[in-house]
Amino acid sequence: MMASFTRPIQLPAGKGITGFRCGVEIVDAWAARHSATSRNRGTAVVYASYCGDRVAGFYTLCAHSIARSEVCTGWVSRNAPSQVPAVLLGMLGVDEDFKGMGLGAALLRDAVLNASKVAAIAGARALVVDPVDEAAATFYGHFGFRRISDSGRMAIKL
Repeated sequence: MMASFTRPIQLPAGKGITGFRCGVEIVDAWAARHSATSRNRGTAVVYASYCGDRVAGFYTLCAHSIARSEVCTGWVSRNAPSQVPAVLLGMLGVDEDFKGMGLGAALLRDAVLNASKVAAIAGARALVVDPVDEAAATFYGHFGFRRISDSGRMAIKL
């Protein structure tokens, strides 16, 4: 049976994610401890996709910048100010019960679309991510993200 997922929606301030487990400790811990307060603190906006009343997956976006001196060369730093404006994809996770159903790709597409809207309104050169491991880096690479120098970070042009 194929699960049906909602389009990702912004969680209202004060609403958190409970009972979520993607198997990546840093993502699971962030969802449990910080998802409800991130918007009020101005640190991230959470977008969640539901299957019924459960959060099946989520991602976060926030304003960000990359020091041009840390990038050295390439499209991110070319003709850029000393702090290159960007959007950070801080977290992305799919609950273990819903993995392998295309939700991760759908969440990433939505994140790129929303980051592109931010770039059109406020200016941003890239969507940046810090992959938690090599499997995550492979996932992002499949969708066109490229490594930023030797930083371990990856980005896609907006």
